[in-house]
Amino acid sequence: MIRTASLLSLLLLLWSCGPKERWKKQDLHSDHTVFAVHKLAPHADFFAFESETLAGLATADSSQRYISLNGIWKFHWTSSPAERVKKFYHPGLDDRSWGTIPVPANWEVEGYGRPIYLDERYPFTTKWPDAPKDYNPVGTYRHVFTIPETWKEQQIILHFAGAKSAMYLYINGKFAGYSQGSKTPAEFDVSSLVKPGENLISLQMFRWSDASYLESQDMLRMSGIEREVFLYTKPQVAVVDFQVRAGLDSSYRDGKFRLQTAIENRSNRVVTRQLHIRLSDGEISLFAENKSVEVPAGGIAGISSETLLKEVDAWSAETPRLYRLSIQLTDPAHPENNQFIQQQVGFRSVEIHENQLLVNGKVVAIKGVNRHETDPHTGHVVSKESMEKDMALMKQYNINAVRSSHYPNHPYWYDLCDKYGLYVVDEANIESHPLALDETTQLGNEMSWLPAHLDRVERMYYRDRNHPSIIIWSLGNEAGEGELFRSLYKSLKALDPSRPVQYEPAGHEDYTDIFCPMYPRPEWLIQYAEEQPDKPAIMIEYAHAMGNSVGNLQDYWDIIDSYPVLQGGFIWDWVDQSLEYKDEEGKPYLAYGHDYHPDLPTDGNFLNNGLLDPYRNPHPHLYEVKKVYQPVGFEWDPELQTMAVTNKNVFASLYHMALKWTLLENGEGVREDTIEIIQVKAGTVEVFPIPLPSFKKQSEYVLLVQLLTQTASGLLPAGHEVGFEQFVLQDYSTPALIGEESAPLTILEEGDRIFLQNDLTQLTIHASTGEIQSWRFREKLITDQAIRPNFWRPPTDNDLGNGMHLWAAIWKRSTVEGTPTLVEPPALTGAKINYALDYQFPDQMASLRVRYSLSDDGALSVDYHFRPLRDSLPDIPRLGMFLILPDDFTETAWYGRGPHETYWDRKTSGKIGIYQGAVADQFHRYSRPQETGNKTDIRWMQVSSDEISITAYPADSILLNGSVWPFTSSELDYKAEKDGGESASGLVPVSSRHGAEIKAGTRVQWNIDHLQMGVGGDTSWGRRVHKEYTIPAAEYHYTFVIRPEQSTE
Repeated sequence: MIRTASLLSLLLLLWSCGPKERWKKQDLHSDHTVFAVHKLAPHADFFAFESETLAGLATADSSQRYISLNGIWKFHWTSSPAERVKKFYHPGLDDRSWGTIPVPANWEVEGYGRPIYLDERYPFTTKWPDAPKDYNPVGTYRHVFTIPETWKEQQIILHFAGAKSAMYLYINGKFAGYSQGSKTPAEFDVSSLVKPGENLISLQMFRWSDASYLESQDMLRMSGIEREVFLYTKPQVAVVDFQVRAGLDSSYRDGKFRLQTAIENRSNRVVTRQLHIRLSDGEISLFAENKSVEVPAGGIAGISSETLLKEVDAWSAETPRLYRLSIQLTDPAHPENNQFIQQQVGFRSVEIHENQLLVNGKVVAIKGVNRHETDPHTGHVVSKESMEKDMALMKQYNINAVRSSHYPNHPYWYDLCDKYGLYVVDEANIESHPLALDETTQLGNEMSWLPAHLDRVERMYYRDRNHPSIIIWSLGNEAGEGELFRSLYKSLKALDPSRPVQYEPAGHEDYTDIFCPMYPRPEWLIQYAEEQPDKPAIMIEYAHAMGNSVGNLQDYWDIIDSYPVLQGGFIWDWVDQSLEYKDEEGKPYLAYGHDYHPDLPTDGNFLNNGLLDPYRNPHPHLYEVKKVYQPVGFEWDPELQTMAVTNKNVFASLYHMALKWTLLENGEGVREDTIEIIQVKAGTVEVFPIPLPSFKKQSEYVLLVQLLTQTASGLLPAGHEVGFEQFVLQDYSTPALIGEESAPLTILEEGDRIFLQNDLTQLTIHASTGEIQSWRFREKLITDQAIRPNFWRPPTDNDLGNGMHLWAAIWKRSTVEGTPTLVEPPALTGAKINYALDYQFPDQMASLRVRYSLSDDGALSVDYHFRPLRDSLPDIPRLGMFLILPDDFTETAWYGRGPHETYWDRKTSGKIGIYQGAVADQFHRYSRPQETGNKTDIRWMQVSSDEISITAYPADSILLNGSVWPFTSSELDYKAEKDGGESASGLVPVSSRHGAEIKAGTRVQWNIDHLQMGVGGDTSWGRRVHKEYTIPAAEYHYTFVIRPEQSTE
């Protein structure tokens, strides 16, 4: 029985495509009630090929029914609507003087206008629904294309996959349609407007329109045709849409397959076609159905096919199992009209049960990121290769979920998520953040805006609904609250009851199925979990990854793992959004803020919050994400000498992995072995013996265990580390070092200098201040400057956001202005010379005594004793000493955590071991210069030239922090008087310096610290480092030794 009145077909028939007469006026872009004219109804993303072979290739450009219009188009740009070309659509218009532009491309990337970066403001001052008139760039496109003779009698569709923001379209001088909504397709039936041979497409696009009030996402603001443009044909009788529902029964074992297919007949007579449905697993057919379908003249037939499949392999992000659906509509009398469609199908269920989100009946942890579509060279035009790179990196760094912030992404991205396994929150292209900040301006109860909002939600739904990877719909981002969104929620739930719908501003209201807060404090999560939660809690944004950030991520997950209602979240965000610019010398740098628009307000580098830089190179904090998100846990039993391996997955076994263990003695591997893991089932624990030798008393022993892939699997290469853990089995103790034999030390005073020396070393200090003026070993200069106390670090982006440059300014002054006095003159005691300095600081806020002890082998012991002298002093950013070395100290090594930079609240991912490298590589180029390169839990650290090496190590059991830079800290520091300023949003200060500007200097700065506060990362606009990772103004004491020695090959 063929049912012709299905919900799907009715929606297709009744879809409103806009007014019939208003298009004659050229002001639709200032009317929020008009967002489409002659725009075809939305449908699933698919292509109907002319043969089964071509359908199997799944590349539309191999089909004779497809013509790409990507390429070089004629282009004319004006800065205001008044200057635009009025008769742009006229075939006889002389456009020879026009420029050109690639399609797709952003105008601003191609030199037409400027990108603008704002977060919480519109880039114009008009009020809705008016579009700006004075400055509102207009881009006019013209392009000649050829229609083949074989396309006669076919329906010809013009497809724009994404164009921003408002577009008037003409074909051969005739109006074809109008469109808004930049992140879902705009399709137009141009069959009656084109002819075989050459044809002219003309379109005019406004940078800003009434649609711009709904497209105020936190991203670089640009415009243009951002996705592909193409033509395709359909026979007069054709599949126009289909919907796949592939769920699971109550046992989560059997698959419930249902397919609804809509077939349209554009002819004036009733026709019969053959519909062939086949669901297969490789070459094995699981379900097949053949139907003869009668399609009414000028109407649509809706056909349902359904079955129950026993023991299906369910789809999940861990096990992305896909089956192949084939839909064939054939015309035996005219096989040239046949259509062949293929679609990947994943069986899975999504539900909320007892305040938990379940996939296939299992509670899943969302280890996610937010992802913008961005490329440093092409802006918002993202290639398939870039998407594939993102996918590979996400899988390799243990990310299992992605939110399409804040708009539907390119369709190919969802194909990748289906294929390789990522849970997706698909988000509507809706954000009116500047209006939503004020209850009197927000649109949540402005029902005249409902149609425009609903259009965006439904077009997302229809295009993407067949993707198993999409487990949650989102109504948008930061767009207000109220009845409008309640209506959106109800509409979307009516269309798709199989998926939860979320919307962050709804909070605990009835128009979100998930409580999805932004940037909650850890204690807020605990409070929610313990006080009668009413929905699963999944953080829509957290761990703001701006600059040197993502501190205390492990702390968040310790809490998440403790409460069943807490199910993870999405880090903000995946990749920095800067474009690559070039300086006057042609050298590339990553632009932000006023680089784009020197005379307009900006939010600076607030667009760079990524785990990756724009080129997809990992920032150091991505390694922390990988460690915290790893799907495996380890527990060592020292009595039994066994390692328990926990599979944290809920679906996938740890199958044919390798458990590699390495025993490190004082940082160096002394024994290792690899155990083949045949299988650890999801959610289970397996125990493996690791026999270890007896330990030496004075050595530190660390056991490193790693889970490695044995063979390539999906996007993970062979030998890839899935997860690791380290166990300190015997603590570090400072070794007793014996230096070179030497003559006794002597003390010689000449004027204002005092020489402490023997045949190996000479230390020259000032007679009144006690500060070092020169230190040599074997006549080689170590430093010609004082070893200075350091209370300051170059502010991170998080530091600037919480005002550290203001509230901790006294500590910067103390670092710069601290004045020493020699209070205990050098005195020879045995084989050592001892002396002491006292430092005076501004406002007598603190005291610091530093005792030095020079040994006859050249080693210098530094004893640091700090006391605050005033109450209510602010936290101290850094507590330590630094020395300045000549630039021929080019190599470094350390025994501590590495190899990447680590911090007090971000060191879980740092493996304890011995590392070495060039000094020039010991910093990271964040988009804005800032604190970088720290190493934690240092047992010893060494800096070397060709002639001598200098090693610093703690004199007691308190491990050090440290870093070494090929420049002084001024190269990284924030100078408010030089490059500071207020951001447009007021959230963070802005600056004008770039990571690319950091240059190696003529000096090396070596920081030898007792403590440095954590980097934080709850937010970058006010939240400070968690208390447990701060340095209160209190009494501190630490001692370290700096030992020079002759370098060895």
